[in-house]
Amino acid sequence: MTKPVGFLINSLTGLEGEPGIFYDYVMAAGGLFLRAKNAHLAVTVCIAPQEVRGLAPIEESIHLIHGKISIYFLDLALSVLCAKPDIEQYLAITWQDHYSLAIPGQSQTAASVTYETLPGTVLDIHSHTGGVPARFSSIDSDDELGFCLYAVAGELRSLTPTLTLRLGVYGYFLTIEKGEVFV
Repeated sequence: MTKPVGFLINSLTGLEGEPGIFYDYVMAAGGLFLRAKNAHLAVTVCIAPQEVRGLAPIEESIHLIHGKISIYFLDLALSVLCAKPDIEQYLAITWQDHYSLAIPGQSQTAASVTYETLPGTVLDIHSHTGGVPARFSSIDSDDELGFCLYAVAGELRSLTPTLTLRLGVYGYFLTIEKGEVFV
């Protein structure tokens, strides 16, 4: 029987255990790792660092299956968001034979945005209003429970709006740098 979540041990002779459908916990020399793959991302991230003697090491990695996203899409997204700095907005970078920027149907206010989820979403981007910095809120963490890249844009009234990126794997989050996603 295939399980939704797998539990693996990275022994000196290789991975042992039963993999899951959605993701795997992997105990390795450096601690507890989370490994997941979908049509757009393949990741291995440490969620609890700890020396574990007798196990083999495993490398952290974040791999965009279709290659990194052109920085053009980030610049375009920030331009769209800066055009309406006083409402929260949502954009998505999707993959369907190529990357593209999409603006789905949404309901926007100064304090929230609700939107349609788009198929093929690789990067989920939302804004905070006006001069609010680009920080993920607890509401964002409660909402962003899929396996996706997430971004929040802030300080939209300034000449240099800010952006914070993270990888989300079913409620686990890892802050990442622009260079890991964009080229």
